[in-house]
Amino acid sequence: MKKHFSFNLIGFIGVLTAVVLIFLTVLAATGSFHYRKTELVIRTGSAEKTYDGTPLTSSRWFLVSGTLAEEHELVVETRGSQTEIGKSDNVAMVKVVDSSGLDVSDQYTIKAEYGDLTVERRKLTFVSEDAEKIWDGTPLIQHKVYLINGRVYGDNTWEAYEFNEPTRVGTYQNTYQVRITDSEGQDVSDNYEIELTFGQLTIRQGYLVIASGSEIKEYDGEDLVNTDCHIEEGGIAEGHNLQMQAVGRVQEVGFCKNTIQVSITDQDGMDVTELYDITLNTGLLTVIPRRLTVQTMNVTRPYYDKAIEDDWSLVGGTLLEGDELKVSTRQQSTYEYDEEIGTFDNTVLYYEIYNSKTHKNKTACYQISFQYGTLVLTE
Repeated sequence: MKKHFSFNLIGFIGVLTAVVLIFLTVLAATGSFHYRKTELVIRTGSAEKTYDGTPLTSSRWFLVSGTLAEEHELVVETRGSQTEIGKSDNVAMVKVVDSSGLDVSDQYTIKAEYGDLTVERRKLTFVSEDAEKIWDGTPLIQHKVYLINGRVYGDNTWEAYEFNEPTRVGTYQNTYQVRITDSEGQDVSDNYEIELTFGQLTIRQGYLVIASGSEIKEYDGEDLVNTDCHIEEGGIAEGHNLQMQAVGRVQEVGFCKNTIQVSITDQDGMDVTELYDITLNTGLLTVIPRRLTVQTMNVTRPYYDKAIEDDWSLVGGTLLEGDELKVSTRQQSTYEYDEEIGTFDNTVLYYEIYNSKTHKNKTACYQISFQYGTLVLTE
């Protein structure tokens, strides 16, 4: 009886095992059953560089998570490449092979995290040169530019263009543009980070030194003028017209500057005087006093006699028409000075020159020297 029971139990287990195997085979065949696959996560390497015209790649990769079966091997081929300025994924082809080299990737779930391949612009710094000149109506041109930081790659070349070329008086930036081209003449400026530094362009005013004449004369009642006016240094630009005039004027004894009036116009008649740095060397007009010599007479008379009125004479120089000279001598003023009997110089106590036509005192316009006679007062 026990034997029979054992036999039946073994048979039952065998049948059940067969049924289970058939069931699993059917599920697998219909896709209704999946084996759980091992997840692998790989990450490709990142890299960066400044632009040099060659591809940027990185063969580095890392298994971030997951475990391979002992007889399996992970094969990763990085295919990312970045040549121009910018960023891209370091993509890769990934598979798992067994010891025979057969692809068994379907036994795994493979995920890839891609690194970045970054090509940055190469930095270049340029500077333009300073320049200055005296204004002459023509443009100030300075096209010298230097690359002071960085270098262009390989067969790339650079050129500067669109320079500022000012023509007016003032200070300006020496602005310009820079273009980078390859061996085929293609513009590759975008592959560079270009910094432009500008020099200074200075146009100073045109330089002129203008002088007027000087003159001295003795007072003669007429205006003293001197119209001489000339350029001592510098010059004017072609097409410009210079008008200059000395306008100083003096009549009475004294002096004044021989003032200069200047204006400069262009070919269209527009005033351009402000374009010049003008120095005026003004002359001096001087009127000196007219010289006269007065001689007092020798007079001998009793102390109490009436004074002689005209006891002097003009012995040197002449008076201008209308000017009258009045002289008061010591002899004419005896009583005022309470003179005693004796011998004295017949000095001049007071004089004045007056113009009868203009009614103006002209004394300051003359320089008078005196020669004295002798005054003898008797009892």
